[in-house]
Amino acid sequence: MNNRNRSLVVVLSALCVLVIAAVAFIATQRPLTTVTVTHVVVTPTSTIGAGVGTVRTFFIPINVDGVGADNQYLSGTLTTLSDSVNGDDEVRSANLVFVFGDEANQLVVGGISLYPPAGSTIAVGAETVRPVVGGSGIYAGATGEVVSTNLGDEGWSHVFHITVG
Repeated sequence: MNNRNRSLVVVLSALCVLVIAAVAFIATQRPLTTVTVTHVVVTPTSTIGAGVGTVRTFFIPINVDGVGADNQYLSGTLTTLSDSVNGDDEVRSANLVFVFGDEANQLVVGGISLYPPAGSTIAVGAETVRPVVGGSGIYAGATGEVVSTNLGDEGWSHVFHITVG
């Protein structure tokens, strides 16, 4: 084989590898889905303890993309892990379960957020970003994040940016 043919084989082989890699990459990409959940002001259904170790639980009906329906709700717990971060802020760990009309369809949120001391929630107008740690049903295999915003007297919004599958 002469040098010209070898060069052509090398170029064609490299091109094939690039095409295969591009096709494999595109095949693994999942579309980003946005789901917006809103609800009224959160009032804990139970608060146990004080300071580090305080557990706040809540259960609240939700609207999904502006629509309310039976069996759409958020249940969760916030646990205070530390009370002296960034001055006096508390670190609270979240276990939030969003149920979408059927208990099989859930998004689960975890992670931590900073809260003002002795407050039951973050400040009005403040946002917190937490990871989506999983999902089930129509959200099986969900990954991504949720941006939660305290809207004051209007309640809360939670904007999920997830990939599913």
